[in-house]
Amino acid sequence: MGIINIKDLKPKMVLLGDIKDCRGRLLISKGTVLNEKYLKICRMWGVVEADVQGVSPEDLYASAINSFDAAAVTAAEQIVQERFCHNDMTHPAIRELVRLSTLRIASGRIPYLVETDQDDDAAIQRHKAELDRIRKRIPLNVNTAQYIGDTTKLSTLPAIYRQIIDAISKPSSSTYDIEKVIRMDTNLAARVLKIVNSAFYSYPSKIDSLSHAVNIIGTKQLSTLAVGINITSAFKNIPSEIINMKMFWKHSVLCGICAKVIAGYKNIQNTERMFVAGLLHDIGRLVLYNYLPIESLFAATTARGNHSLLTVAERDLFNFDHSTIGGDLLNKWQLSLSLEDCIRHHHDPERSKNRVEASIIHLADIMANVMGIGSSGERLIPLFKQEAWVQLGITPNTLSVTMEQAEQQLEDVFELIYTDEQTH
Repeated sequence: MGIINIKDLKPKMVLLGDIKDCRGRLLISKGTVLNEKYLKICRMWGVVEADVQGVSPEDLYASAINSFDAAAVTAAEQIVQERFCHNDMTHPAIRELVRLSTLRIASGRIPYLVETDQDDDAAIQRHKAELDRIRKRIPLNVNTAQYIGDTTKLSTLPAIYRQIIDAISKPSSSTYDIEKVIRMDTNLAARVLKIVNSAFYSYPSKIDSLSHAVNIIGTKQLSTLAVGINITSAFKNIPSEIINMKMFWKHSVLCGICAKVIAGYKNIQNTERMFVAGLLHDIGRLVLYNYLPIESLFAATTARGNHSLLTVAERDLFNFDHSTIGGDLLNKWQLSLSLEDCIRHHHDPERSKNRVEASIIHLADIMANVMGIGSSGERLIPLFKQEAWVQLGITPNTLSVTMEQAEQQLEDVFELIYTDEQTH
């Protein structure tokens, strides 16, 4: 009667269709009456949905939403309509995300949806004269190279990053060479070991040495992870009235975890690269917050006043958006072209050279916004590109499974990414 999410499967339900793994191998035949053994098999093999008798997704959603207070549901539905206003509500992926968002808001599971209007209003009043001057000069004559050029502190990565990247690129580099470079920075080595032993990987036994970590995960994967988790320290002095940095990185980490989970469904081997792409997807926004804080405040207040997307407000003000300057920065740092491409095109994956990977970051960003945990400054749900959904070839039921996995891993990973030295 309906294809439902794996989490909604219950013993005694009857399958209307075969359940297969991601490679098409038969796991459970249609007509089977489910029991705990079969449910365990589904979880073990990463099954996300099944066609069952007598139950529909609409029935399950109605039952869930009816369990909440009517006033809370009405308020949640209004918030969701506003946040998704730039999206096609008839698209199956958006329809599912709307349902998930409504349930999260109605249940009070969104601790940080947007910046408080009171704090924003206070910042606007403090900088009213400067904001008025900016309004008279739109669009601004801003050159992205000015902020990532040789004269800025962002123009070069610390030596340890360069050595890691050089070691990765040398065909003659061994496992020991990579381990030796990472070990040079004791803080980096400790953080890498902690994240390898966290829920991010969920290995059954403890990994107690870098050499063990490198052997299990792989040199390129571990090196990519090492670079990504330490780039966050390059941005420490952004005014708190412009962006809450803890919330910025929480959104970024969540996007990275979502990207890693989705990449797993697509059988992409180096999921660490996708995590780092998600982690750094909004890094261009930090460049703007760092060097053009009042102009960034103007873009945010304009987006809020017009009920438009912050990305659109950035383009109207600067003639480019954060994804452009983020891509330029990674190019300056000489990080991988695939990483640069994902970040440059995470809002327009159809323009990417690798549409699947850019589509993963595109969807992961939208999912992180839907979950409402953290924020990079965007109040609304970014415009979802239907081409990205076609590229990924996943089903709507994958969305809730991914979000649940990401939320389970978030706090452990976030504690390793966002260090005390970044707290203002």
